[in-house]
Amino acid sequence: MNDDRRSLLRRLAVLSAGVGLAGCGSVTDPGPREDGTPTPTPTGESTRTTERSTPGQLANEWGFDDVVDLVDAGADPTGETPIDDVFEGAIGDETLLYLPPGTYRLEGSVAADDASRIGLVGDGATVVPPDGNDDVLFGFGWSEPIDAAFCRGLTFDFTAENTGGRPLLARANDAVLVEDVTVRGEADVEQDLVRVDVTGSGGSGMVRRLSLPDGAPGDTKVTGCEVGDSNRGDVSFVDCRIDGFPDNGLYANPPEGSVHVIGGRYRNNGIAGVRVEVADDAIVRGVHVRCDDATGAGENMRGIRLRAGHSVLVEDCVVEMLDVTSSDGGITFASELGGGTVRNCLIRVDADDVNGIRIKRAAGAESQRGPFVCDSITITGDASGGGAIQASDRTGLSFREMCIHQPGADRDGLHADYVDGEFVDSRVSVTGDAFVLTESRIERRNVTVADGTVDDDGDGSSCGAVDVGSDESIDA
Repeated sequence: MNDDRRSLLRRLAVLSAGVGLAGCGSVTDPGPREDGTPTPTPTGESTRTTERSTPGQLANEWGFDDVVDLVDAGADPTGETPIDDVFEGAIGDETLLYLPPGTYRLEGSVAADDASRIGLVGDGATVVPPDGNDDVLFGFGWSEPIDAAFCRGLTFDFTAENTGGRPLLARANDAVLVEDVTVRGEADVEQDLVRVDVTGSGGSGMVRRLSLPDGAPGDTKVTGCEVGDSNRGDVSFVDCRIDGFPDNGLYANPPEGSVHVIGGRYRNNGIAGVRVEVADDAIVRGVHVRCDDATGAGENMRGIRLRAGHSVLVEDCVVEMLDVTSSDGGITFASELGGGTVRNCLIRVDADDVNGIRIKRAAGAESQRGPFVCDSITITGDASGGGAIQASDRTGLSFREMCIHQPGADRDGLHADYVDGEFVDSRVSVTGDAFVLTESRIERRNVTVADGTVDDDGDGSSCGAVDVGSDESIDA
């Protein structure tokens, strides 16, 4: 691997590990993290800013030798004449392709399998597929993974009827960067809209400010963005927006490698807004998930779903379950999950009979072991019926510094079936029973139980003031 590639991988690794985040909402400070660093208090605004670079600067930063301005090479920026031939003629190894401002029409797929490294950058550029498109537009590493793939600053116009397919597939061994990419229009072709795979075990990927705001019809099985089954490296998603997909917003299920989801907003997705299913570690931090449309995208509208893994961390997140088709819960620990921690999060549940947290029964001995930790969680909202938390057939459960205030009718606190664990330093204020235990042993220490109809603080919540932002802040 040459020095340019080493430098790029180091840069991606730094971005993945250290991107700044303010998070969402105002919740209890849980104190320092396990490594001694302070835990940030969520505020709802990103602290990152974007530095604009010229194509030449990007080529130097990304290690490309040449830049090809595709308009200078003959591409029509008015959208009248297809530019497929110009793309095919310009693709070359160590070459960054640049699309100036304009509208560009593609009639077919552009593959970059013959170049070991490919870069595509737009500046106010919109790419329009043919009406009825159901294919991949840009396939970087389509048939075989390439070394590195980069895409920044493009909008894909999928607004034509019966138009979908996949605007971008990126599979590379060393590095993948997808940044400031937007897809407009409802996708009605049944496949994941954007797919990213880092196929080398030492590789890194970054998907930053990917915007998929228009979703897909609820009767399809379209996924917003997926980390695919050929992934072996580490992939981060930073400040993305994915709304209205019936088969998961973000579906990160690599058989190997880690996944970090940092910041971003995920709204009205079926199955889960954010789903992580990893062999290695996963972190979901500062994410805001909101489900507020029961006519929206598909069934079982979960917020964050922890599907598999043994070292999964969710922190500084806001999950709102306001109006849903159906739902297993705001944050769910799936049966296959071997261990996970959720801390410093705010969960608001207005949808009746929906759990704020659901910990499902273990699928087998491997997923039984835990630990399963919920620390410094606020569960609020007006949901009636059911319980704020439901846990089944697990050992090693720990609920610490929980604050549950749910004034809806017949709302319970914790439902535990065949569970062994602890519930400490917490407050439960519900209209039903604080604890509903079946064949369970829950050690309780320093737990305050109150009538959920009473607002002790006079501010609308016995857990103190909570602010998850307005609808406008979600749409921004």
